[in-house]
Amino acid sequence: MADYTHREVGEEVHFIAGHYEIIEEGRLAHAGREFLYALGIATLDNACCGRSGCRFLFIPGYVRAWKARTNDQGMPVSDVEPIADEREQAAIKAMLDVRYPYSQINFS
Repeated sequence: MADYTHREVGEEVHFIAGHYEIIEEGRLAHAGREFLYALGIATLDNACCGRSGCRFLFIPGYVRAWKARTNDQGMPVSDVEPIADEREQAAIKAMLDVRYPYSQINFS
């Protein structure tokens, strides 16, 4: 079991080389279960090698409890089960590649 803290859709999160923002978050069905995904855009605009960016999908895992509580900052937290099985990851990647082509897909 793991915690996933939900970010506000559209909120910019800054890091040393740029920023990213989550533009969509949701749940999709796979093999009789639902997994959580966050679709985001990363922009590298402070890097030494020039400007760049990418679209990414982050898959925290299967949803055990959706927005079950809030953290100290008042942000919603879901309980998720990380997806470790490589066959399940490959099947989910194939499904997401159709829906969100040309995205980096990462599992927690």
